Amino acid sequence: MRIRTIPTALAALALALTAGCGSSADLADGDGGDASTASSQTGAKGGTTDEGATKLTSSNFAEVLAGAQVEAQTAHMTMSIGAGGQKIAAEADVATDPDPDKTAMRMTMDMGGQDLEMILVDGTIYTKAPGMSGDKWMKISLDEAKGAAAESFAQMRDSMDPAKSIESLKAALKDVKKTGETETIDGVEATRYDVVVDTSKIEGMEGAAAAQLPKELTYQYWVGPDDLPRKVVVDMPQMPIEMAFTKWGEDLEIKAPPAGEVVDGSSMMG
Repeated sequence: MRIRTIPTALAALALALTAGCGSSADLADGDGGDASTASSQTGAKGGTTDEGATKLTSSNFAEVLAGAQVEAQTAHMTMSIGAGGQKIAAEADVATDPDPDKTAMRMTMDMGGQDLEMILVDGTIYTKAPGMSGDKWMKISLDEAKGAAAESFAQMRDSMDPAKSIESLKAALKDVKKTGETETIDGVEATRYDVVVDTSKIEGMEGAAAAQLPKELTYQYWVGPDDLPRKVVVDMPQMPIEMAFTKWGEDLEIKAPPAGEVVDGSSMMG
């Protein structure tokens, strides 16, 4: 059973467009740099070339953005999704690695007044929410999860692997157009690209959820001269989505919670 809703599936596709981990050999020319352990990663700033920003087209858009992020390694992300009259807001630090299992993330989320904290490190996810295991973190190994949880975690892991994300994206992407509009974001002048996708080919979108979407969606991507995404907007009626990416390549450390604050939740995920 898939747990993706329309907002999460659309956000997942947007993240696929901005995939930031995986093998640089598969995504871009040259070496993406060595990443340290998942619990402590140091960013590697991605710079512009002498020729300036890459000319982005529908044939290279995903690979170029992913390759730039392989080099940057770290980022801070904020996300806002409107759904059913409610607002979902999230904020996360992400440290990527050529091995998706070593990618780390620390996220806080407000889902209509319900607060959730999550840490992903060393192939294990830790979650904490009001009413969940007292005030402790619930620990679930991605390899030990079963049933629906296992499938959902597998989807999350795949979304952190650009090789898979890009293949999913290529099936849905129809057109990439440079609009010429610019905006200064996080101190960088970013250029807007309109990216058109075929919603019938969005992975994880099926049944009633797919029926609620138009045949095509246009994502607004604001990309810096270093080929790094700075903002992503999907302006849908009843379901606006906006993500912002800052602090590319800055030093970042993500660690698991102290052992004394953790309970094992793997047996609960049948």
